[in-house]
Amino acid sequence: MTTSYPTPFLIGKTYYFRYTDRAGMRYKRSTGCTRKSDAQRFVHSFIDRMRTGIDTDVTIRTMLKLYQDPETNPKRNQASVTATSYSDRYALHTARHALDLEDLMDKKMRKLLDKPMCEVIRLELKDAAIVIAKKHGTCNKSVKMYKLLKSIFGQAADDGIIGVSPAQGLPDIKYTAKSKLSLPAADIQLVLQHPEIFPNNQAMRLFTIMATTGLRRGEVLALSPEQLKDDVLIVDRAYKDDSLKVIGTPKWGKVRVIPLCDMALKAVKDAFAAGVGEEPVRVNSRTLSIWFNTIRTHALKLDLKRPEAWKELTPHVLRHSLNTNLRLSGVSDILVAEYMSWEHQGVNAVQEGYTNVYAENLRPVADCIQTMYGRDNLKILKFHRKA
Repeated sequence: MTTSYPTPFLIGKTYYFRYTDRAGMRYKRSTGCTRKSDAQRFVHSFIDRMRTGIDTDVTIRTMLKLYQDPETNPKRNQASVTATSYSDRYALHTARHALDLEDLMDKKMRKLLDKPMCEVIRLELKDAAIVIAKKHGTCNKSVKMYKLLKSIFGQAADDGIIGVSPAQGLPDIKYTAKSKLSLPAADIQLVLQHPEIFPNNQAMRLFTIMATTGLRRGEVLALSPEQLKDDVLIVDRAYKDDSLKVIGTPKWGKVRVIPLCDMALKAVKDAFAAGVGEEPVRVNSRTLSIWFNTIRTHALKLDLKRPEAWKELTPHVLRHSLNTNLRLSGVSDILVAEYMSWEHQGVNAVQEGYTNVYAENLRPVADCIQTMYGRDNLKILKFHRKA
């Protein structure tokens, strides 16, 4: 027996259709689609679900709950048995975005959050993008949250929970990137020459390590004595989440071996000597944030060359600044990329195809850092990059 479906019709720019439910009641409903082919797929999916009654209780909240735990993340579980690429680190980030998205929708869009996914239309998802952007701005977080919302509809369609995803073809939130300000080498040198700026010795050691090695926050907090071999540091582990409960390989899975400048080596050794346990450098995220707020406040009282950049001080700003200052000092891009473990396709293609960088070849990088930030140098040496 051939199934008959209502024919969608235009009202304004959106297609609607009329249908009769199981109780014999007649309704008019929007497809949320502006193209007839999309509207027809929506109508077919809606009518088929209504007739079979399959998966009508699955809501956005139900799906978000799955993504809030890496162990139940459908994409992560699928990737464990297929060739799909979906890292544990990405699953952890997705879990955080899923929690934030549910919290926002629970406050601003509860009706949509608890609505069966088979009844959600495109217009509602477009409105959700506006709500997310109003709350967080057109930032990277908003982009990730909205992509996740669209992704769960794609997952539901793949799993047969809904016939067609109403999010298919919807554009992402436009990301407005903020320009990153780096801290001048002279400013960092000045701050390191004023121990009174730091709340305690441990905070100063952590700041020094981050400023002079370019290690990511999770890599620094996971440091252990066995990673230090003479004046060389083996960066092979990092915390994967803010709670400091999950530890694994560094970002992109790249293990690197880097020589340390004198300042970094002293700070690392002092941190190991003063700390306890297998991870003597570790402090919780809240404490680290408080320390950096204190450093920022006191540093702004100094005669800095670029005080506006210090207002945005974070561990990642120190990493970004080291990269910038090394390049301005004339250090090779390939050496900087290897030392900092950047995952840039262009640089890495050259690096992997034509070079083989060992720890001893990175010694000029460590020497340059000592020159830039060392307290014994009253003036910063200037190098000129070759055209």
